[in-house]
Amino acid sequence: MKLAAKARIAVTGMADMAAFGADAPVPLSAVAERQRLSLAFLEQIFAKLRRAGLVESRRGAAGGYVLTRPASEVSLAEIVAAVEEEVRSTACQPGGDLGCTGTSARCLTHKMWSELDDHIDTWLRTRTLADVSALEAADA
Repeated sequence: MKLAAKARIAVTGMADMAAFGADAPVPLSAVAERQRLSLAFLEQIFAKLRRAGLVESRRGAAGGYVLTRPASEVSLAEIVAAVEEEVRSTACQPGGDLGCTGTSARCLTHKMWSELDDHIDTWLRTRTLADVSALEAADA
């Protein structure tokens, strides 16, 4: 299973801000350079993060983005939801009339994939930007 690019870049960008923006706003150009990301794509994603209230933009020569809450209070699930990504491994739409098979039936492995989705959702809801920083520090 692969998480969509928008979600991965949103988490990476916000983790960069948490790591490098403790004292001042972080310009997206700096995030893009450090993380080797497309600045244009990062700008689109941060517009969504701003609308979701996860970051604020600051204007001026020393402008950039800041987190609206401490990294320890921002769950990864919030970030993924802010960029309108859904982590789902089943082929059917939740609450839809069609099942995985294109009919009203569910596929043989539907329950297994659905349970995996629940585990992923729980994991994302219980992990924060601060946890990402701690994982990276442990690997260094």
